[in-house]
Formats: sequence, structure tokens, C-alpha cells
Amino acid sequence: MPHSVRSSVLLVALVATLAMSPVAPEAANVIFLALGVFSVTLMFPRAAEQLRRPIVWMPLLGLGLIALSYGIGARSFEGLVGLAFFSPVFAIWPLLTVAEDIKSEDSSLLIATFALAGVSGAAVVAILEVVATGTVRAGGGVANPIHFADVALLVGFMACSGMVGKKGFWRFLFLLGPVFATVAVVLSGTRGAVVAIAGMLAVAAIGLVVLRQVSAKKALIALAVLVVGGAAALLLGASQLSGVQRVLIDIAEVLQHGLPTDESTAIRLQMIAGGTKAFLQSPIFGHGPLAFVNLANELSELPFGSWPHLHNDLADFAASAGVLGLVAYVLFLLAPIAEAARAPKSEARPRILVLASTLVGGFFIMGLTNAMFGILTVTVTYAVICIVIGILARQASNA
Repeated sequence: MPHSVRSSVLLVALVATLAMSPVAPEAANVIFLALGVFSVTLMFPRAAEQLRRPIVWMPLLGLGLIALSYGIGARSFEGLVGLAFFSPVFAIWPLLTVAEDIKSEDSSLLIATFALAGVSGAAVVAILEVVATGTVRAGGGVANPIHFADVALLVGFMACSGMVGKKGFWRFLFLLGPVFATVAVVLSGTRGAVVAIAGMLAVAAIGLVVLRQVSAKKALIALAVLVVGGAAALLLGASQLSGVQRVLIDIAEVLQHGLPTDESTAIRLQMIAGGTKAFLQSPIFGHGPLAFVNLANELSELPFGSWPHLHNDLADFAASAGVLGLVAYVLFLLAPIAEAARAPKSEARPRILVLASTLVGGFFIMGLTNAMFGILTVTVTYAVICIVIGILARQASNA
């Protein structure tokens, strides 16, 4: 197959997942999955070589463990239907194999540009929705406001890939990615994503200092700037925005009562409690992908009703797939970090490792308050995180 075809497949996949997904997720999902299927025909003869990479074998091993637990836990081959929830993960292997033919040294710049375009679009959409409708949960015109915020935040931080290989003042332009993401997240009113912003910034700062990419002094100065900027934003009216209000209310309730007392939090706690009891009933293989939510509802002291998931990745994996599912979850999350750590020593490797850790940290934090894996748009975003880290790591290896 001509190199131009392989290059085009990867280029369109990146445009769909980075530039389109924050504002048009349905179309982006279809394009990504279709290209993932098509790229299977382009994998050979390099497919076997890719299996040695953590970014490939760790997700594949995770999928294998989930297939085993779903089949046994559901006591039927029907349980394997649940693998459809992870369909974007299957595309990592073939698309990374296609990426082997990409010789451009500007991959990081291309990725960052697409991501910055996508997250800036998300910020604009959120602002326009708030101005036009007065909504307190922007993003509803694009997707569920929670999923809108999750994708915008992850894509916004992927824009920082432009900091990996480029030098000069202009690379700092890509730091606008997290800024635009913050705008979209706050206007969406999504508490989990607001907390994830702080978590991701903390992971990035610690990683940069530990890996000696910035000095502790500069990190403290940046922290002071963020604190002062945040305080100024609150004084200028940011405290009236829904996302900020919800987080501030939660902080006040935690200080007074130990946990937030709103209905949404109460339901999530009931889900986690029911999911824990379901896990303990079948701790090795779980109950399969089709029955675990209903069982968790039955076991909960206060039934929470009918939901497609338990609003918590750990509870979902534990109740549906048991210990094997939790191992798969760890494999999924650690795959980008392991790939970055495995890259040959180079100037770019520490920055790629920080980027991978930051993205994984955000994905994990957001998964504590809402399902991430199994939600098509967000699972596609996980797959593209793996692809982006895989491309950056290989580019650093070839530098």
C-alpha cells in the first residue's frame, strides 16, 4: 500500500479525534472507528513488531482479561458482547502500525495544532451556549455536558505535545490548550473535570520538577501566578459560574460534613456501595457486562434506579469483571506511561513522560465520578491518547 494512503489514514484519524471530537463527537467517532477497521488491512508485515511496545500489548492484554472475565462472569458467550464498549481500544494497534510510515519530524507540532483547534472550538461552543441560552451546563448541544468537559480537558492537554520537541518562544502558544479547556470545563458545570484540572496541573508540575525540566523555583512562581490568577478570577465574578459554584459548595460541605450532601453525590455513593457488594459476590470474574448494574442496585441499601453504569470506573470494572477487570483497568491506564518510560533516553523523553502521566492522571480522576471507559466518545479519546504518546515516543526514538 502506498505510503500516501497510510499517511492519509493517520492524518484523518488525528483530525477526527483531536480537531473534531470536542465539537462533533458522533461524526468523529464514526470516522475513527471506520479508519481503525480499514487500517487493519495496512498492518502487515509490521504488525508483529508493534506487539513489543507497551502501548500495544498492555491494552490488548487488558482486552483479553476482560473477554475472559465477561465470558465466565456472564456464564454465556453473550457476555462477550460487552467488548463492544471497548471497540476504540482495538484500533490502537493497527493505527500505530500505520504511523510507522510517517517520517515527518513535526508530528508533535501537527498533533498539537489539531488539538488546539479542537479545544478552542469547544471553548467557543461553551461560551456561545451560555450567552445564547443562559444555561448553567454548557456542552449539551454537543454531547452530555460531562462527556463534553472530559473530552475538552483531555484534548486541551494533548495540545501541550507541541512543547515536547519544539524550541523557541512560539511553543508556549500550545499552553493555551489547557486554558481553553478550563473555559469549556467550567462553563459545563462538571465538578469532576474541574477537580481533574487541579490534579493534572499538580501531576504536570511535580513531574517537571522531579524530571528536572523546570526548577522548583520556577514551579513555585507558576503556582503563585495560578493562585493569584484564580483569586482575581473569583473576585471578578468567576464564582458565579456553575462549575465553580458546584466545586465551592462541595468544598464547604466536605469541611462541614465530611462528604457532599447533594442528591447527585448521594446516588453515586449508593452506586459505589452496591458495586462493591456485587464485586464481593464474584470477586474474580465479576458478573459480566449486562447484569452488574441491576445487581448493584439490588444490593444497595438505598436503590438508585436504572442506569447504564455505576458512574465510577473502578466500580464498573470491579462489579462487571472482578479482579481481572481491575487488572485490565490498571493495564489500560499504565500503557501510555510505560510507553513513554520505555523510549530511549533523549531530550524529549522526560516531557513525553510528563505529558503521558498528566493525561492518565486526568483520565483516572474523572473516572472517579463518572464512567470513562465504555462511553464511546471518551473511550475514543483514551485510544487517541495512546496513539499520540506512541507517535511521540517513536519520534523521540528516531531523533
